[in-house]
Amino acid sequence: MSYIALEESAYGVSFFERLEAGSSLRSVTKGPDPSDVLESIKRNVSNLLNTRLGEAQSAPGLGLIDFNDATLGSNDLAVQIKFAIRHCLEKYEPRLNCMEIRVVSDLNSPLNLRFQIEAKISSKALHENVQIQLLLDNSRKYRVF
Repeated sequence: MSYIALEESAYGVSFFERLEAGSSLRSVTKGPDPSDVLESIKRNVSNLLNTRLGEAQSAPGLGLIDFNDATLGSNDLAVQIKFAIRHCLEKYEPRLNCMEIRVVSDLNSPLNLRFQIEAKISSKALHENVQIQLLLDNSRKYRVF
């Protein structure tokens, strides 16, 4: 997970991402490249949404429940997942604010669920509106675009 502590918010990317071999050098005064911040957020969103509740012993509320409940219709399921995504991101991705999450229908792939997140990135390093696409594929893994 790439949690951003308050003292690191000026960087816009996590401490561990700054330590990665091959990562670009970042200036404290200039700040990170906006594309690095967005990629950091996308990695964190992917990690958060592909974690199931209870998998992280140090943070038992981290992640989403398993949505393999066959009693729900696809519309009900999409709405429940949308609310679960919002709750998870509001709690564990503090760089995203003012989130709008929409279910996007895909007639070509009815077994996949698509979501679109529109949000504002708010950190000392960057203030920008972003759009993130999510795909919950038939193997129940979230892919982030």
